[in-house]
Amino acid sequence: MIAIAIITVFSLGSLLAWFRYSCGLILSAKPAHDYTPQVAEANELGFLEVQHDLADASERRVLDTLRQKLERDYQLLSYLLDHSPAWHSGNDGFEQVMMTLDFKLMTAFYSGVSLLSCAGARRALREMSQVVCYFANTMGERGSLTSVTE
Repeated sequence: MIAIAIITVFSLGSLLAWFRYSCGLILSAKPAHDYTPQVAEANELGFLEVQHDLADASERRVLDTLRQKLERDYQLLSYLLDHSPAWHSGNDGFEQVMMTLDFKLMTAFYSGVSLLSCAGARRALREMSQVVCYFANTMGERGSLTSVTE
């Protein structure tokens, strides 16, 4: 019985480590063309300002405001991606599921760590903003593919 518990804990830990590593790889990949600024401007998104303001944020109230902006941008981009008629490949779907899960995981992590550490909260918000950037760039790529194929 103890062996099963140890194996389960080790397996879950390995799965979490793989997931975090894979998310880091996806977020660190540089696209051939970055559509993030254009998508942010066209949709009046604030995640680029959040990234800028994050370095100076030291109060929990300010961090909570930045989190709310990121969640708003995330919800809007998720809606647009889900309802966009643009072409997308099968790999996009798996990466988007992983990034969605990562965003939700970082949201939960932020909720817990923000009570204890502003530095940890900023780290969570930084990753959340990177996920929103990923979604914004994906939206821009879809838009450019649609205009090319028409």
